[in-house]
Order: sequence, then C-alpha cells, then structure tokens
Amino acid sequence: MIYPVEDVMKKERPIFRRADESPDDAIHSPAPGQRVPILLLLVATLGLAYEAILLFTSFLAPYRFPIPYAVPIFDTPFVLVATGIGYLCLERHRMRQDFQSAAIGMSLWVAALLAAGHILTQPDYPGTPSLDPGVAPYLFFASYLAALTGVGLGAHFADRQLPLTDRGRWTIVAGCIAVCTVMALVVLLVHPLLPSLVMQPGRLTPFAVWTGGVLNGVVAVWALWSWRRRLRASGSQQGFVNLLALAAFIWVLGLIGFLLFPYRYAVSWYLAGVARPIGVLVIFVALLREQVWLYSEARARVRDLGQLNQAGQALVTSLDASEIIRTIAAKGLTIMRADASILFRLDTRAQVLRGVTSCGSASLRVNDLELPIGRGASGVAALEQQPVWTSNVHTDAALRLPAHVGVRLAREELTAILAVPLLAQGGQVFGSLSVLYREPRTFARADVELLSAFGAQASVALENAGAFDRLALQATHNAALQGFGRRLLEAATEAEVVDDAVNTTHQLLHADSVALFVSSGSHLRLAAGLGWWRDAAEIDTAGIEAFAGSALAREETIEVEDLTLAPRFSITNDLEKQGVRSVIMARLDGQEQPLGVLMSCNRTPRRFTDEETRVLTSLVHQIAVALDRARVYAELRNNLHRLQETQAQLMQADKLKALGTLLSGMAHELNNPLSTIHLSVELLRRKGFLDPSLTARVEIIGTACARASRIIRDLLVFARRDPPERRRVDLREVIESTLNLQAPQLELNKIRLVTSLEPAAPIWADFNQLQQVFLNLFSNAIHAMKTARGHGTLTVRSVPRGSEVLVEVEDDGPGIPSEHLGRIFDPFFTTKAAGSGTGLGLSLAIGVVEAHGGRMHAENLRGTGARFSVYLPIGDEAEAAPAEAPAHPLPAVAAADVLVVEDEDSLRGLLTEVIHGLGHQVVEATTGEEALARLQREWAYDLVMLDLRLPDVDGQVVWQRALASHPGLANRFVFMTGDIMSAETQGFLDDTGRPFLIKPFTMEQVGRVVSEVLAARS
Repeated sequence: MIYPVEDVMKKERPIFRRADESPDDAIHSPAPGQRVPILLLLVATLGLAYEAILLFTSFLAPYRFPIPYAVPIFDTPFVLVATGIGYLCLERHRMRQDFQSAAIGMSLWVAALLAAGHILTQPDYPGTPSLDPGVAPYLFFASYLAALTGVGLGAHFADRQLPLTDRGRWTIVAGCIAVCTVMALVVLLVHPLLPSLVMQPGRLTPFAVWTGGVLNGVVAVWALWSWRRRLRASGSQQGFVNLLALAAFIWVLGLIGFLLFPYRYAVSWYLAGVARPIGVLVIFVALLREQVWLYSEARARVRDLGQLNQAGQALVTSLDASEIIRTIAAKGLTIMRADASILFRLDTRAQVLRGVTSCGSASLRVNDLELPIGRGASGVAALEQQPVWTSNVHTDAALRLPAHVGVRLAREELTAILAVPLLAQGGQVFGSLSVLYREPRTFARADVELLSAFGAQASVALENAGAFDRLALQATHNAALQGFGRRLLEAATEAEVVDDAVNTTHQLLHADSVALFVSSGSHLRLAAGLGWWRDAAEIDTAGIEAFAGSALAREETIEVEDLTLAPRFSITNDLEKQGVRSVIMARLDGQEQPLGVLMSCNRTPRRFTDEETRVLTSLVHQIAVALDRARVYAELRNNLHRLQETQAQLMQADKLKALGTLLSGMAHELNNPLSTIHLSVELLRRKGFLDPSLTARVEIIGTACARASRIIRDLLVFARRDPPERRRVDLREVIESTLNLQAPQLELNKIRLVTSLEPAAPIWADFNQLQQVFLNLFSNAIHAMKTARGHGTLTVRSVPRGSEVLVEVEDDGPGIPSEHLGRIFDPFFTTKAAGSGTGLGLSLAIGVVEAHGGRMHAENLRGTGARFSVYLPIGDEAEAAPAEAPAHPLPAVAAADVLVVEDEDSLRGLLTEVIHGLGHQVVEATTGEEALARLQREWAYDLVMLDLRLPDVDGQVVWQRALASHPGLANRFVFMTGDIMSAETQGFLDDTGRPFLIKPFTMEQVGRVVSEVLAARS
C-alpha cells in the first residue's frame, strides 16, 4: 500500500511514500506533542545549573553530610520501581511484540538486580563481615550501565519486531537473574583480588572514575544519539522515545555530578542515587501516557467502527447503483468528518477518472470533472490501487493536478486529500473515493485504514449492485431470447427468420447497425440488414461480405473494440463509409456446415461485455437452428407440393383411366346406332327419288352423324391422350368457323361479339379438335353471361407472341369463384345445375391444348368477368402432312357367301342390305354362339364380318375357337368395332393382322374391305 507521509520537520517538502518507507506501526503511540521538548529543556537547564554549582562553587562540598553508618537509601526504591516498570514493559511487549519493550524491560530488571547487589555489598552495616568497601562501586556503575543500555536499545531499535512467547520471555528473565547471580557470586568470591575503587577517606580512585565514566558515557552518548536519529525519523513512537531520552538524560546528569565529586556519602552521591528511580518514574509516565492514548484511540476506533457499521448498513439497503453511489459519497464525508467528498468512476477506454457525484461543498459540481490516471491523489490511487494522501495538493509536486482541477479545488479552498481505490473482487478498478479538507492536515494510519475499510465496503456494495444489474439485464435478455425462440418456432420461411433476427440483435445489443449474411456456395450473401445509413438493397456489400467472411472460418466470437486500432482487421471502404468502428460477429453453425455470419456494429469504439457475447452466442445458435428448420420446412413444402402434384396426376390418371373405360363402352354403344344412321343416310342418298327438302334433311342428319362420330373419336383420343392428326391450320379460320356455329346462340342470348384476330402464321394442329376447344370456351362464356344478366359482351383476341399464338376469350359475366378456380379443369367438375353439364368440357379442352404442345389457364378480371388464355405453338419444323392416297376403283370379285355377326338388328340389317347390293349372299348371326354353330356346320364361308363386342361371347373368343376348329378361316375374317382406342382392342387387331371397320363406317368402307378381302382370297 502507498501511505504518503509528510515530513513534519520540513514543511517545504510535502511528499507521499510507499508503505515500506513508512515507520508507522499497526498500533500507534501518542504524538510527541509540545510538553516533552519543554520538559527536556527544563531538565537540561537544571542539570547545567547543578553541574555549574559543582564545578564553580563550594556550595555542595564533599562530606557535607558525613554519615558513618549511612545506607544507600535510594537503591531500595529503585529496585522496587525498576522491577515493576520492567514487568510493565514486558507486558507491553506481549501486546506489541517489539524489540523496544523487551530491551527496556530486561535492562530494568538487570539494573534492579545489580542495585540489589550494591545494597548487599555495602560495608557500613553494623555486624557486616569485613568486605572491601572498594567493591560496591562495581555494582553501582554496572546498574547505571544496564539502565542506559536498555534506553539505548529502545531508542535505536524502537519498532523492530521481536516476537516472543510467554515461555520465551520468562526464559530471558531467568537468564538475567542467573547472570546477575553469577556476577554477585563472582564479586563475593574474587573481591580480595579486585582492585579497590575507593580511597580514604571515601573518594573514588581515578581508575574507578575513568572506567565508570567512559563506559557509562559511551552508552549514554549512543542512547542520546539514537534518540536524535529517531527524532529526525519522526516515527509513530516519537513520544515514547522522547520520554526515554528524558530518563536517560536525568541518569546522565546524576552520574556526571557524582563523577565530578566522586565522594561516597556526598550530596552528588545521593543525587546520583535518586536520579535512577526518577528516570524509571519517567519511563512509567511514558507507559501511562501511552495507555491513556491507547484508551482514547480505542474509543475513537469504536466510534469509527460504529460509523463504518452504519455506513455499511446504509449501503446494503438498496441495490440501485445510482443510490449506492450517492450513499458512498455522503457516508464517506460523515465517517471521515471531511469538508467534501468526490466519487470518481474509471473510464477504461479513455483512461480517465470521471466525477460521478460529490457531497459536502455546496458549490462543488463534478459531473464534468475529469482526472487522468496517475494525476492527483485520486488518479494515483486508481493507478496504483493503493490509498494515497497529501496534506496540500496544491504544493505537492508528486501529485500534480491538471490545471482546471486545481483551479476548481482552489476555488473551494480544498487543500488536504485522502483517496482510496474502489476495487472489485477480481482486481478491477471501479474508480476512487476521495475526501477533502480545507485545512492542511496529516493523516494517521487509522484514518487511512478507516477510509480503506469503507472503500472495501463501498466496492462490495457497488459490485453487488453491478451483479444485480447484470442479473436483471440477463433476466431481460433471457426473456427476450425466449420470446425470440418462440417466434422462430412459428416462422415458416427463411425471410421471417432473418428479419426477426436482425431486429432482435439490434434491440438486445444496442447496435447501430446489424447485418446477417447467409452462405451461398463459397461466398456470403447479405440476407437482412438494419440500421445502415442507406437501404441494404442499395449498399455495395462486397467489401462488408468479405469482412464478415473472416468469421466464417472461426468457431469463436470475433470482437473488435476499435477497427482503426486493430491491425489484423483491415476496415473496408464500405464499413468506413458506414462509420463502423466496433464490431462483434459470430458464425451460424448448421448441422452439417456453417450457414452464415451475424454481425453487430457500432459507430463508436466499444468494449463488448461477457453478457453481450453470451447474448450473441445464444442468438446465432437459435438463428442457425431456425434457418436449418426453415430450409427443411421449405424442402418439405416443395416435396409436399411435388407429392400433391404427383398425387393429382395420379388421380387425374385414375380419372382418365376410368373415363377411358367408360368411353370405351360408350363408344361401342353409341357407334352402333351412329353406324345405322350413317348407313341409312348413305342408302337414302343413293336413291334418287327423294324430293329436295328431304334431301336437305338427309344431309343435315349426315352432317350431325359425322360430327357425333368425331366427338366420340375425340373423347377416345382425350381418354388416351394420343397425338392428334395435325396439318397446317389457319387459327383465325378455326375461330371464325367456331363463332359461326355459335352465332345463333349469341343472337338469341343478346351477346355482343368483339373480335380482334391478328394475322399469324399457320399452326400445326387438328382443325376439329381446336374447334371443339373454342366451341367449349364460347359456350361456357355464353352460359355464364346468360345466367348472370341475360346479356353481355364476348371478346375474342388472337395475337402472335414469338413462337406462339395467344388466344384470349373474355366475358363480362360473374367470373369464377376463387374456391373453384383451381378445379375447373378437373374431369367431371361443373358448377352448372344437374343435367346441364357433364364437367368434361374444360378437361377435354386443356387435354387437346396440351396434346398440341400448348398451355391454357384461367383468371378472373378486375371487376367482373373471366379470361381464358390459350397458347399454341406455331411449330415451324413440323413435317408436311402425307398426301391422301388416290382413290382406286373396287376390284371385281365373284359372288361370295358372307357371314355377318352383329347383335344390333338395325345395323345388321343395313350391312346385309349393303353387301347384297354388292352381289353377295349374306347369312346373319346375332350372337357369338350362333356364329360358332354356323361356322361349325357351314364353315366354308368366303367372308366373316365379326363384331368384337357381342352379348354372350366376345368376338376375340369366337376368332380363337373358330381357328382352333378350322385354321383355314384365318384369312376370311373382317372385324368390326366402335372401340378402336382401347389398348386391348388395338393389341388384338395388331396381333391378328386382319382388316377391320371402325364404327360408324360408310358404305364405301364396307364395300372396299369386302372386295379387297375376297380379291385377296381369289
């Protein structure tokens, strides 16, 4: 510790010293005061007067009081007092464990024992054995020598420690007694051999004077010189040492007087004897004075401890840091009874102490007070982490103050300062507490210890308040992190995660700007930003992303307090333009690889706390988990979407399969009557006796029959999704022809037609299929407008779009309900009333468009109405359609026997009529079993026309059983079917290789196939 100790002898040198240079004791002695020097001066004056009387007058002539039987009456009091005071000194040693107390105590006991020996060797007692009277002065001078030696040792060593146990002290006492006993015995035994120190008539010999004077004089000079050196050192034991010097001075005066007139029983001899107990009494006064002072010090310590206890209780009543700081300043002022107190807080970044609060002086304001570290008592205390004081801060060169601080203190007339550091348990400096006084003063060790103890209490209180604030902040952060975690659990997309992440980071870390980068291959991509001077989308992020990339290769958090002072980080132009000075960033660790970097920036230098590092670590962990989860969710959504699409395709395929099965059966059932109608129309056309009106109606029937046949064929094509038969088609012609078919409906329902058909290159398409597509769209639009308002406007546009032609069909009807918009192309889905629609129109239409390599979609218009958009490719590289084979005349064949197997009576009758017309004989069979029976009996038919769908036995079974019995019939069969699109039927026809007729067929087709088969046989 540093305890500044001011030199009381040289006021012009106010300094502070380290503890190892200070003589201050743990337990203090009273200050020397002014009485002891005055008493020394008085004793010195009297002593000089006494010596002058002895030298220059005969007032105290020898043998003035001759006493033949005199006894050394002052030796006995000296023995008693010296023994008692020596014991007190040993008790003092028990408390102080110092060399001074032990030396004085032991020397007084030795002096007392020698004085007792001096009494015992007196030859003047009646009845005493005749001892040599010259032996007694040996013990007299030895007693003085022992006392002066003790004073010299006490003044020389003073505070030096001499730890002794009670056993050790009594061992030394026993040793002293043994030494004195040995000396007495030696004197008794060898006194006949010792030279006599006394001559007749009682005067000491010159040998005795010189020997006793020199020995005692040397020890006396050494004792007084030690006192002078101790006086200059100005230690805490100066008052006690001064009284020791006074005792030694009294002894020296008595001894000098006796040596000037060395006569036994003279006045000088008696005064020398009385000087010894007086000196011991002075030592007793010193002990007594010290005890009184210790008592007052104890009371002061009790008072200080009481105030310290009250201050400590005041500090623990609150955990509010600002209130604790004010309490520290107020209580520091009270317990130290100072004129003002200032509490400084250390700014570690700027290395200055900033005034936080003050107390005492009414006009002292410290909010703007700054004190550099190492300047002034407060600055040195914070730097050295030790207490520092000075009696005059304005003249103390070692504690030089900044000019503005010195002026402010001088204005308040504050001079003396005692400052202690406020230290946390980890050795960190919070600041310093200074108490100031208007009058120059010194500070005792008790003052320093008292303020240091209070400073320790204040440090603990501040640390507790800081810990409470940290716990409260940690609780706030934990609550925010929990809320953030809950929000991340609800976040379904990566965008929601990164936006919430930068907002939460900005809030918790009090950042000026935040950026979150995600990994994109080997680079980083700015995913979200907040707090930048420009919008994140406008920032050139290349440099920032490169800077953040330094964190991608490290697992630990990177903290940069000041980028301008960090040589390993080169601040990029982008960061410099943003004014970024301090950065903390961490990597987002995914399950398999790093996902990105979260960076928090400030525009001022900043040292990040452990709590902020913990918060950032928790944030990046939660963000990484959330990003992993969001990406997994996105992948699951994509997989689910693909699964749903696949499921929809499978359902569509199942529906189409069911539709194909249904259409396959329907085609057979419909094609039979259509075949009957078609053949009937052709037979009527060949009869020339019909009137024109009937002829026209027959033509209408033929056209409708052909159209119905095409519809059935288109249904079969849709069910199988086979490629249509394409040729060069003018799309405008298709649209116009379809509109012509709808013209009666448009006029009947008061629908206004608006067309805009731009010229376009011919497309490769099936004319009839496209006509069916547009006919369905026009019909739906007319129905929607008629149902909604009874009138409306139909708009049809065609526009070339590069390699496509766009056809848009718009109406101003009610539109398509949003819940139905995604299902309108599903087979059998319809919003029309029961019996008004089949739900196949749009499904067939989109199937035709997709079969042509195009696409179609529907949307609602703003306001009212709907729009259907059809995109059809032009197909420049399509192959030319094959030329139609030229018609050849039917080959001439002889009349033949023909077996017609058909379950439809009307169709069977018409076939018979047609074949009869060709000159052949016809035998009819209505079932498969009947046909097999006829073939079994009359197997030599030239031609067998067999329907593949029979009510009892399938046509394929008839073929197989007939060939099993008569293999020669294989080249005589011609098959008839209305289900050519069935895979089973196509497979059977391909396997047999026989000719076949597709219902509904014409008379020409029947005649040609009959003639070709019969001609091939012949």
